[in-house]
Amino acid sequence: MIDHRKIPFVTIGIVLLNILGLVYELSVGEDVAVAQFAMYEGALRDGEWLRLIVSAFIHFGIMHFGSNIICLIFFGMSFEKAIGPVKYILIYIAGIIGSGLMINFIGGPDGVHAGASGAIWALMGATLILTIRRHQNPIYVGRGIIFNLIYSFSAGISWQGHVGGGLAGALVALIIIRDSAGRTGYDPHAPG
Repeated sequence: MIDHRKIPFVTIGIVLLNILGLVYELSVGEDVAVAQFAMYEGALRDGEWLRLIVSAFIHFGIMHFGSNIICLIFFGMSFEKAIGPVKYILIYIAGIIGSGLMINFIGGPDGVHAGASGAIWALMGATLILTIRRHQNPIYVGRGIIFNLIYSFSAGISWQGHVGGGLAGALVALIIIRDSAGRTGYDPHAPG
């Protein structure tokens, strides 16, 4: 018998939304989809609020889509099982918003940004918090984040989206993920 509590429905749903974004992009053309929905510096000032969310489901081609979906499945399925669907979706949405806000304010005058990587970075930031909260060695997660941060500064990579998403995910995780004693965040009355 299948235990439905173990099926990562949220990750599956997010993958399907990304597939819908890809289908749309293929039907209208990448240039049109990017022009309509990619995030850019000052988009919110220009009243382009829809870009804040939709840009996370538009990609720069099949390779960009594929690499993000593989990362989403790798991080998403195990992370959703570890913390549950509600906390997972809160962190994922925070990553989308954090990524978009960072791009909106410091995306660069000529940059256009799209893709799920900001939200994936939120999962990575939250994984670091979860690891620390569970009193596990964070060195492997930390190494992965450092490696990906260095890679994010490569040409053509939206480091703003990655950093914004990672910070948002870590911040939300600090608030909603409990440690082994059931505590969240800073407790001034905790021993030690």
